[in-house]
Amino acid sequence: KRAERRAERAASGALELEQRLTDLLRGGLATADRAGYTLWEETAARMVDAQAPGLAGRVRELGAIPGSGPGWPVRLLEECSLLHLLDTAWLGRERLPEPLAATVRTRVGLPVSAGGTPVRDHWLVLAQYDTADGRLTTRRIWLYGRESGRTALLLSFGAAGRTPELALPVGVTIDAELTPYPGGGLRADLGRRFATPVPVPGTPPPGGPAE
Repeated sequence: KRAERRAERAASGALELEQRLTDLLRGGLATADRAGYTLWEETAARMVDAQAPGLAGRVRELGAIPGSGPGWPVRLLEECSLLHLLDTAWLGRERLPEPLAATVRTRVGLPVSAGGTPVRDHWLVLAQYDTADGRLTTRRIWLYGRESGRTALLLSFGAAGRTPELALPVGVTIDAELTPYPGGGLRADLGRRFATPVPVPGTPPPGGPAE
């Protein structure tokens, strides 16, 4: 029931965001430049309140576009269109096939349970970085499987100013199982560890992490 309540709050946030996008388009994109970043920050805060941090992050990205250089109205319109697609997909998630629904849920910022087949490998830690979004800190850790050639993304969250619990030093290899999430993305959960992390000399493989 807790998950259902959070999904309902996120749906309310998506509806509010749709209204704000509609108001923006009706008023003309030039109003976005005159309004400044405050409007976007307020909207992002509303999405955080709706427990939809993924939507909040995308709104903040929108706020950086107005006045950013030649052609910014076109870029803003494109990003607004993509955000509209995400909103409508979330509001109609019951009609989506499960893999796509899981991807949409992840993009909105709601938790999804890992359910794939665990993959054991020697995982090289490529990168780790944190982003703060209101009251939530998100830690992203990128891994590369030396045997499988797979790239994986681990997410860890810290609420109310707390530091995310999961931490892996960059440049080490860990013998462990990762369980992928549904939807065909890169996100996975760290499962059983078979040894302590081992520092590895040299550089990561080419073509590093990409969302």
